[in-house]
Amino acid sequence: KIYQEEDIVENVPARMRITYKIRDKVEDFINNFIILRDGTTKIEELEQYRESDNLSLMNMANAIIILRDYFVEKQEHIDLQLFVKFIFNKALFIYVSTDNTEDAFRLFTILNNRGIPLTNADILKSQNIGALKNDKEVTKYARIWEEIEGKHGDDFDRFLQFIRTILVQDKARTNLLEEFNDKIYYLKSPTKSKLKLGKETFELINRYNTIYEEIIDLQNDDLSNEFKNLVTVMKIGMRSDDWIPPIMHYYAKFGLNKIDTFLKCLEYKFTGDWVCGITPTARLEAMNNILKAIDNTDASNINRLLDNKKLFKIDETDFRGYIQGNVYGKQYCRYLLLKIECLLSDNTVHLSGYKYITVEHVLPQNPKANSQWRNDFNDEERQVWTNKLANLVLISQKKNSALGNLDFEEKKSIYLKKRIDAFHANKIFIEQNKKWNPATLEKRQKELVNLLIGN
Repeated sequence: KIYQEEDIVENVPARMRITYKIRDKVEDFINNFIILRDGTTKIEELEQYRESDNLSLMNMANAIIILRDYFVEKQEHIDLQLFVKFIFNKALFIYVSTDNTEDAFRLFTILNNRGIPLTNADILKSQNIGALKNDKEVTKYARIWEEIEGKHGDDFDRFLQFIRTILVQDKARTNLLEEFNDKIYYLKSPTKSKLKLGKETFELINRYNTIYEEIIDLQNDDLSNEFKNLVTVMKIGMRSDDWIPPIMHYYAKFGLNKIDTFLKCLEYKFTGDWVCGITPTARLEAMNNILKAIDNTDASNINRLLDNKKLFKIDETDFRGYIQGNVYGKQYCRYLLLKIECLLSDNTVHLSGYKYITVEHVLPQNPKANSQWRNDFNDEERQVWTNKLANLVLISQKKNSALGNLDFEEKKSIYLKKRIDAFHANKIFIEQNKKWNPATLEKRQKELVNLLIGN
């Protein structure tokens, strides 16, 4: 039995036989729906838990409802006492212990291959709770951790990796738990510790969660629309989130002071290296160098950081060459178009709310033989322009093959009447042009490339 009932005669107190130091919401659920008499009859509340993001709560609620429905339906044909006897005598809890955390984690993974996995974050939480001084602190910080974990969901380990990167400022070479133990806590050499287990860790994680909410989830009302729009397109279009630790660290040290300028420098460096094919390892090293530069900058001398040309330098010759070429099909194509939209917007509104974002050709890839496109472009010109930036636009819906082969006048009419929601900057350009031909594209290509260089 997981719950021991009170026995006044034998002086046995009521207590849970299993404690949930790292999953206190599970303990609350058991108290409210299993131990509490008639708790399993709270069907409406249990139905809500079936939709919970917490897998443990969802599975327990689901099990209670399914078992209850089954027994209600089959009650005349089931010996309930026999079933309870079977559970009490055949269902066993097995306690296994190991000498160290690493062995415990490996053993749990093997034994639990069909259950809910124990994550590195779970063990990290357990270590830090074990370092707290009293039950009051345990309750407080366990709840804070669970709230943060619930907010980030499956991305919680990713969030903790951001904090690891900010503290270590080097590429991760082992798993999250070992990185914290060996390079942050320095468990084998405590005098080198960058952070203490327990309260100090919980406070730091809580602080960076607030920072994440304010400048990545954009909940700080004092952020400019320019900042919000650039972060939004970076979150949507970037294939990597290695840029997030530097902006979080900057905000942690300097607040909003010149944060728009820093974000522009950071984004330009990250985008330039990505487009130019710099290796992921080298790109990560560049971000770590920015973290170190932030540490070495006084709040009174932020311009020294922002004016550090070596820190934010990209190869603009290569960058220009790549964005002038055929970009359709490249990983960075959609992002470049999103950034163009951001640069051409007046920032009076925050760009958001797009469920789908698709790259669409204006000049089709395979225009029909009798189309106006064949008159406006010869085969060589189509080869040159079809997959370049100038011929590509973003639409906020899934790809539409029927739209793709229409002539320009028909396509333009559909864009402008909002039957297809083209992005604002694209729509304005299309509206201002009566023709879509090589001359139009040459002019547009030059403008877009120059817009992306240096911005």
